[in-house]
Amino acid sequence: MYPGTFNTILNNKDGGKVSFFFIQQTRFEQYFKQQHPKTQYDPTKVVLAISTIKTKPIINCLYLSDDLFFAARYHSGLDYFADGFSLTGTQIKKMSLHEELLSVKLTIETNVILKNGQPMILKLNLPKLNRTPWHIRNLKKLRLQFAAKKN
Repeated sequence: MYPGTFNTILNNKDGGKVSFFFIQQTRFEQYFKQQHPKTQYDPTKVVLAISTIKTKPIINCLYLSDDLFFAARYHSGLDYFADGFSLTGTQIKKMSLHEELLSVKLTIETNVILKNGQPMILKLNLPKLNRTPWHIRNLKKLRLQFAAKKN
């Protein structure tokens, strides 16, 4: 997961266009429950993140709660999730949001030490202009929660 740019339309492997407006939150829920069967799933805690790696847009669904961060990559060509990644609440030192023009940047500082001796820091772009209804609702709620924590 790397910082990147926001795109509303993505190219799939067949050269066609795929809009992530149609990502079904229930598909992510199924994958989440397979990976974390003992965790109570809350659909209001899921947002989309867009990254660009070598000019290729990558879509991830994120689950953010006080005791769990979970991310899974969305493969638009075949409409499935994979490559799940989790952090427990004890591994997260700090989470912060920073407003940008087209996205909200989520930064997660952890106490997980990488091979180079530095702590792992995740920087994720949560698009503001995405038209996926559940993403819009949940991003608004997330922004309000972070604003309330600051005050």
